[in-house]
Amino acid sequence: MKLNTVKTIIAILLALLLGLVCEIIAPETDSRNWISFGVASLTIASMLLPAIGIKFNNPRRGANIKVLSWIITLAIIIANIVFAYVECRVDVYIVVVALMAVIGWGLVYSLFNAKE
Repeated sequence: MKLNTVKTIIAILLALLLGLVCEIIAPETDSRNWISFGVASLTIASMLLPAIGIKFNNPRRGANIKVLSWIITLAIIIANIVFAYVECRVDVYIVVVALMAVIGWGLVYSLFNAKE
């Protein structure tokens, strides 16, 4: 496993831009727009790093990790956009999206440590 610096920076910038989209969409009541920006940027970046920024030693396992990371990243992006539109409790939003990210990390970790 090797971290590619340029692709990591691209992944983080892409996550920040998608977080900015969620900040624009979210209403300004109770600072929901800034909470949406922070949660979206963090959760999207956490799953974009294995999808874009990390090169894995085993090409077959690395391809599986990248595909899984992209699928979970798309699900997290959709969830962040939906929660930015929908007027619900902020803690429910944070818990649901963070739970999706933690489950994604667990799946990526289990694929990374799987025996051949």
